[in-house]
Amino acid sequence: MTRPDPSAPDFSRTGTLPRAITPDLLWTGRCLPSSVPDMHAHYALYLLKGSEATVLIDTGHPIHWAEVRRDVDAFLDGRPLDYIFPTHSELPHSGLLERWMREFPDAVAIGDMRDYPLYLPHLAHRFRQAAPGDRLDLGDRELLFLPPVWRDLPDTLWAFDTKDRILFLSDACAYFHAHVPGQCDHLSSEIAPPDLAIMQDFNDKALHWPKFTDSRPSFPEIDELLARLRPRFLAGAHGCVVDTPDEALPLFKQGIAMGPMPGPAPAPGKVRA
Repeated sequence: MTRPDPSAPDFSRTGTLPRAITPDLLWTGRCLPSSVPDMHAHYALYLLKGSEATVLIDTGHPIHWAEVRRDVDAFLDGRPLDYIFPTHSELPHSGLLERWMREFPDAVAIGDMRDYPLYLPHLAHRFRQAAPGDRLDLGDRELLFLPPVWRDLPDTLWAFDTKDRILFLSDACAYFHAHVPGQCDHLSSEIAPPDLAIMQDFNDKALHWPKFTDSRPSFPEIDELLARLRPRFLAGAHGCVVDTPDEALPLFKQGIAMGPMPGPAPAPGKVRA
């Protein structure tokens, strides 16, 4: 009888990452201290397994390499990693790209790869450019690349798993909640709603532009996207996995609607809500 490896990761809900959200989707990464004292903040990546191919969505923060490498190996369970999709070129999303490609020499990096040959010219032959509307065939599912409604960098892409209806949103729609140890792997249905001020602080730091512009004209676009895709899960890089998309959408809108609003100035002595 083979004894279980005590060092192997537990993919059930344990209070810390990793956690298997579906039999084919691993939520991994780790948390770092947040801007709120004594609280944590997520730096996440995802491994999606199709019947014919696998894809890593974001690469993880370099400080977490040993942990996420172990998690990915265990979840692959002997399968290769076929694709790596950095949602954009910031450190928590692409900082481990070279290491993953070194560990899996047949893997292909896919996404908006426009600038990556400048950083990693020796790997340029393994880069595959993708644009909104392109599809990555994984066998029993496709990864559909989408235009990002809310993004921070020009090379950002979103993606959608067509089988389990999982929407990968990079830095956007971050159900950002500063949390204590033991809450790192909780879904949105398992925690209280995040504080609006914390979500706005995150959007200010991650996206930069919401406090300078009126974001409300983008609301019909995000409404249309969610109505068309009907995602079961919203998987962002910073914050918990959202399994309550309909309930969370008003919070996302409030969290990003923090900039100058057009219209007449409020009457003296009154504050516009």
